[in-house]
Amino acid sequence: MGAYLLAELTAQDKPIRAMKRATSKTTYTEQIFAMKYGADAKARFAKIQWVEGDIMDIFSIEEAMAGVDEVYHCATEVSLRDDRPDEIIYTAEKGSANMVNIALEKGVKKFCHVSSVAALGEDNQGKEITEESFDEFNYGGNSPYAIGKHLAEAEVWRANAEGLNVVVVNPTIIMGPWAGKSGSMSFHHFLKKSHMFYTSGSVGFVDVHDVVNVMMRLMNENKMGQRYLVNAENIAFKNLFADITTSMGLKPPGMAISKRGLKFFRVINNLAGGSKITTTMVDHSSGNFNYINRKVVKELGYTFRPIKESISEMSAFLKN
Repeated sequence: MGAYLLAELTAQDKPIRAMKRATSKTTYTEQIFAMKYGADAKARFAKIQWVEGDIMDIFSIEEAMAGVDEVYHCATEVSLRDDRPDEIIYTAEKGSANMVNIALEKGVKKFCHVSSVAALGEDNQGKEITEESFDEFNYGGNSPYAIGKHLAEAEVWRANAEGLNVVVVNPTIIMGPWAGKSGSMSFHHFLKKSHMFYTSGSVGFVDVHDVVNVMMRLMNENKMGQRYLVNAENIAFKNLFADITTSMGLKPPGMAISKRGLKFFRVINNLAGGSKITTTMVDHSSGNFNYINRKVVKELGYTFRPIKESISEMSAFLKN
């Protein structure tokens, strides 16, 4: 998402500074620019001033934010693992605390924080999930990732109370072409290898372009002090998998796996030494979540891109 945000920000007449870790490369981001802008990609990419830093290193943040008016905080570790909870939670909470503290110190005028619907709670199946669900968060019923994102967002609201102008977006699963195998592209890579089964759950999805467009509009229109749930559609995994396989010219999966079946498969897979499946993964793939986007639709008059179009774009990108 950060790569797509940078690609769109280059269309504005504002200087752009982007922070990356010393060990990180910009290769994938450059590929997104090439996909979006073709012959103009290199000129667009050259508008970005890259600085090395880390959200856990306050000195590098101070250098990166020097002279900056607006901050988009997109950095986090997205993980459905539950074997190192303290690390996942600490990185999210402390990293965000560092970011808002330095933003306050440097007099940043506007701060956009990318949270997640996980911060609204993962244990609230069977009811509408809205921006207000944040206040009902239950620490005992959520994954380390959700707890970390909730605590990170709490730090942002603490900074807001101390005078920082903030706006928060809570996206669902973000769909969009990406050269790596992580994130939502993992659906395509998984179904390319194995497309016999689908899980019983449903969850929210949103196109990466929509998330970026909403973020930029909220900042440009000064929608400060608000939280916005950003979701295009709630889709059953059966339908999602069917759309993905069809777009790749494959036969849609025809066999459902229940939550009980997933739990059994998890035990066998982990004992056999396969790529570890966690209880959080089982809960996510078999749960039914109902995310409501009426606030952002009403306040921005926003129309979301159909996820079928996102899937087609991702499949074409993978094929090429």
